[in-house]
Amino acid sequence: MKNFTVRKVLRFIGPYPYNPYLIFLFFFALFFSRFVPVITDQPRGVARWVATLVLLLLSSIPSSLFAVFAYLIQKYRRWSSQSLTAYICEVALGQSIIFICAPLIRMTLVYFYDQKFEAPATFAPAPFIGSLFLALLSLGLMHQVERTIAGRLLLANEIVAKLEVDRAELIKADEANREQTSRFLHDRVQADLMIVGMKLKSISGKSTAEVNETVERALSRLEQIRASDLRNLIQILTPNLDAGGIESALIVLFKQYGNKIEPFIDIDEATEALDSKVLLAIFRIIEQALLNSLVHGPAKRVQVSVSTNSAGVTELIVSDDGPGVRIETTNAGVGTAIIDSWVGILNGSKEIDSEPGHGYQLRVAFPN
Repeated sequence: MKNFTVRKVLRFIGPYPYNPYLIFLFFFALFFSRFVPVITDQPRGVARWVATLVLLLLSSIPSSLFAVFAYLIQKYRRWSSQSLTAYICEVALGQSIIFICAPLIRMTLVYFYDQKFEAPATFAPAPFIGSLFLALLSLGLMHQVERTIAGRLLLANEIVAKLEVDRAELIKADEANREQTSRFLHDRVQADLMIVGMKLKSISGKSTAEVNETVERALSRLEQIRASDLRNLIQILTPNLDAGGIESALIVLFKQYGNKIEPFIDIDEATEALDSKVLLAIFRIIEQALLNSLVHGPAKRVQVSVSTNSAGVTELIVSDDGPGVRIETTNAGVGTAIIDSWVGILNGSKEIDSEPGHGYQLRVAFPN
């Protein structure tokens, strides 16, 4: 048990990798805190502000030297970084920097503010060893905090990575369902409609005028569903963006809502030339934004604008004239999750602007 405690203490002492930034901040805060009484002794106004600036500069001198020393040792050492003895010697050598800075600090405080300065370490063995112990303890505590923060960051990164996987799986499942539904509509429903049409044609003209007229209307409607409505629905479920481009796919999408909404579409040539996977992402984002405009609006007019600049950044804007909402009062639904998933896949950013009485606007930007 005793040996275990000793090993635990020795592990806490070190050795640790040096972090020059943390070392600078720690010693800067340490020195400046010692100078605060000097600042408060100055009269309010310019004198106090000047004293603050002078002592900030004075605090940065030893802190910078400690940080530079740590950086140089870590980069150019020719001995083992895992040796506790070497580590203690390094800290002791770094602590000796105060002997260089102390005369400058002491002279400045005496000359300008008539204040004495006692260095935290002296050449006397006992104070030097005591100061060394405090320095080792401070570095140990500093790195314990750093390890805790690093552990939390690692956990956060794991959560983000899992979220990215979940988003990708959501999109994959959504597209798989769309493709399956599209294939069912194309292979099964369309075939069934053709069979029904053929049977209706077989009895057309063989009954009364009224019945024949009803059959003809049914045949006409079936043909419209099969040749137009069903084909457009399949195009929305699995758009062929390589063949028709995204603008024509969006026109088909808007047609599904008839006269419920007035569309304005503006797609530039650079966007039309993007990869089909990117165009699919743009299409899906606009599709969900349009559903939001209709369901949560309802809006009468929706404007879609997609442009790609010379730097390869694409900006997508969907805005409507609906009543608008307060963003903080709305709950994210499946549509929002799908939009966020596509934005994440594109490594893009999303902004929403909406206020009651001022419509709704979605802005997405991503690099190519």
